[in-house]
Amino acid sequence: MKKIFELVNFKELLKGFLLIFLYMFVIPNLIVLLFHTFHLDISNTIYYILAYVFIYIITLLMIFIVFRDSIFKEAKLYAKNFKKDFGIGIRNWLAAFAFMIFTNLLVVSLAGGIATNEEANRSMISIMPVFSVISMAIVGPFIEEVLFRKGFRKAFKNDKAFMIFTALLFGGAHLLSAINLGTAATNPAQLLYIIPYSGLGYFFAKSYVETDTIFTSVVTHILHNSLSVFLILLVGAGV
Repeated sequence: MKKIFELVNFKELLKGFLLIFLYMFVIPNLIVLLFHTFHLDISNTIYYILAYVFIYIITLLMIFIVFRDSIFKEAKLYAKNFKKDFGIGIRNWLAAFAFMIFTNLLVVSLAGGIATNEEANRSMISIMPVFSVISMAIVGPFIEEVLFRKGFRKAFKNDKAFMIFTALLFGGAHLLSAINLGTAATNPAQLLYIIPYSGLGYFFAKSYVETDTIFTSVVTHILHNSLSVFLILLVGAGV
């Protein structure tokens, strides 16, 4: 037990969980409540997009308040070492991409279909392509990297423990955002999708550790999601 306290900064750990809780639960529910108060139906596409815009604005403001000093320092560090850090990010992303392809093929055969989170993303892209590109390929990756990676960097003194922890947290959050208890009960194999998502998170964390700037993983995360969105749009267009 003493060793755990030596390796983990529980104050930083709780701080990281609090920020994610605010982002995933508190802020969205407050926005929904606000819209309901003014009788705005968020099932309407316009109001749905507007609600997400408010969520992103509040979350980005929260990130700026909490991380403003280190965010700007790490941005400058990434710009200074761009060629080296970008190369590290791409190398780790290629490893993550290979891992995801392999594990997705295995899980698809067991789950009998793609991840529920992936289905939700494809549906959103088909309905709101422009908003989806901005949300999934730009804003989302930045917020996720700051909250799921940077938010826990100071909580762990051991790099390997940090990478494994943030990988599992990242993978679990992607399942939680799309799978309810009913889905898990009827098709528990869907829970196996935590493996490819966690693998991706692990290599993003590895990029952060190896370069000491969150923008290494932010950029590769943006590239990864942009490629995914682009491929979905191509398939949807029948290309």
